[in-house]
Amino acid sequence: MDRLKLSQFGERLKIGGAQMSRLVSDKVKEILQTSTPESKIVDEATLETMEDPNWGLNLRICAMINGEQFSGAEIVRAIKKKISGKSVVSQRLSLDLLEACAMNCEKVFSEVASERVLDEMVKMIDNPQTDIGNRTRAIQLIRAWGETEDLEYLPIFRQTYMSLKERSISAPRDGMLLPTQYSSESYIQQLPLSPPESHNVTDSELNGAEYPANLYNHGSVSVEKRNEFLLTTRNSLELLSSILNSETEPKPIKEDLTVSLLEKCKQSQPVIKRVIESTMGDEAMLFDALNLNDELQKVISLYEELEADLKSGDRCPESSDNTQTSLNDGTEKCNETNVGSSQKDGSSKSIGSNT
Repeated sequence: MDRLKLSQFGERLKIGGAQMSRLVSDKVKEILQTSTPESKIVDEATLETMEDPNWGLNLRICAMINGEQFSGAEIVRAIKKKISGKSVVSQRLSLDLLEACAMNCEKVFSEVASERVLDEMVKMIDNPQTDIGNRTRAIQLIRAWGETEDLEYLPIFRQTYMSLKERSISAPRDGMLLPTQYSSESYIQQLPLSPPESHNVTDSELNGAEYPANLYNHGSVSVEKRNEFLLTTRNSLELLSSILNSETEPKPIKEDLTVSLLEKCKQSQPVIKRVIESTMGDEAMLFDALNLNDELQKVISLYEELEADLKSGDRCPESSDNTQTSLNDGTEKCNETNVGSSQKDGSSKSIGSNT
């Protein structure tokens, strides 16, 4: 009897040891796996300590993918890993980041298809332990992508959506549903561009246009709130500057994203001046505000110069033609006037002589 118990105990040790070995092996593989710049920034954008998406960082990632500073495939792989994770917060933030990248980066939809991210999203939906909010969010994205005609060249999106539909897995069609066509511009209109560091925002701050104007509407403002505003403004400034200084020709100065960033920078100027005027005893903040004010003016001036160049380039040929036409019209009118005058003078002289 004792031998039987000892044998059973030995078997348990073997099984437990094998399981522990696998766990350790997986952990070692995870530790030894080389981190990439893409995986690091995705980690930063999906931190468990964040309560809300960091749209400023998300849009910066999009800009760096479009500028080929980041690999779209690596970003998508890192996002896929987050979607398959167990953290509710990271999972939700990774879906937000995936949506932003897919809608604002030309080739990311192809990467989503090739990396089988949709399969991972379906697994997440099927998992009964998945957070209901994340589950609904994933279904909404799959439905939006599956219904749009723009992705017909990638059948996997339509097929995945139809598969869920046939299984009667759906999300409520209410105000939470994102429209089929949406982009970073819609986010910017709704939310202020957050600084790289995460922070809690109030309801009044969620309206990007009102945030700068309301900063000083309620008396004194805390140092934390001022620093937060300076960071937010600097993020908008850097994004606009990167667009205006890109090698793209012609410059995308009339794109909705560029115009929205410009407006945010302009709205920030009077608030920055108030920060400068009201900052006492904090030299670091004062210096930062002064420097930021100068940079804002420079980037706004650069935009205005590019806009003026664009307008002059569009109007020069037309202006030249109009000028020539005006001169010709004027010459013809002058000739007509002179002829008319001569005829009148001749008539007068004839009448006078006859008289």
